[in-house]
Amino acid sequence: MKLYISNISTWCPYDSVHNIPPANNASEHSATNSDCNWPKLDFVPAMQRRRLSPFAKIALYVANKTLAQDENTKNYIPIIFSSRHGDIHKTSILLQNLAEQEMLSPTAFALSVHNAVPSLYSILTENKAAINAIAAGKDSFFMGLVDAYVRLATGVCDDVLFIHADQDLPSIYDSFQDEQQVPHAVAMKISLKETDNSHAVTCTFTANKGSKGDSDGLALPAGLSFAQWFDRQEAPLSYQSNNYYWCCKKA
Repeated sequence: MKLYISNISTWCPYDSVHNIPPANNASEHSATNSDCNWPKLDFVPAMQRRRLSPFAKIALYVANKTLAQDENTKNYIPIIFSSRHGDIHKTSILLQNLAEQEMLSPTAFALSVHNAVPSLYSILTENKAAINAIAAGKDSFFMGLVDAYVRLATGVCDDVLFIHADQDLPSIYDSFQDEQQVPHAVAMKISLKETDNSHAVTCTFTANKGSKGDSDGLALPAGLSFAQWFDRQEAPLSYQSNNYYWCCKKA
């Protein structure tokens, strides 16, 4: 599948220039909720802003930054949102409340569902276009690209806003970590047609029917790896998950 990508925006707590941790020493970094300088969202009303979790803040930040570069599409563009774990910190607290037989906060529950963040963004920008939310394990970012391509290939729209976000896992899930833990968010505008400021990327994937587990992992989570590659590298980006072989090339 060939995609034209423009207005790519990223957020993570490292590297003031590109907001992406260097691949060669990413393992030395460890970020927690208290360590991070979460972005300020001036476009969000103060009362609503106070209710937002860090996960929501980073996703809304990159979405708004991407579309701020193209005001013509800001108020009507379909949204593809992907995340492996969603707002896992909020969900973890809700699960703990259930285990302790405590009452759940309706607001916390409403903001914990997987499509809450893109829905919030659509409300804030009065965007009435369709929203898809994707969760596909370690393939979540790349499956988001696939979903964007399929939406565009139907011909129902010319552009989509793709948002991907994930946080480091809460400590209670430390034993389940299987990739570098970096809070991050990435957003981009995707089309099947070339524009003045777009760059062509060809992505392919095939089923992995061989060994279980990653034999060709990434130093960073997939979304950050893609953003770093898109910004800096000419060689193809390849990745093998439990289920698929992925390869992205600059066309």
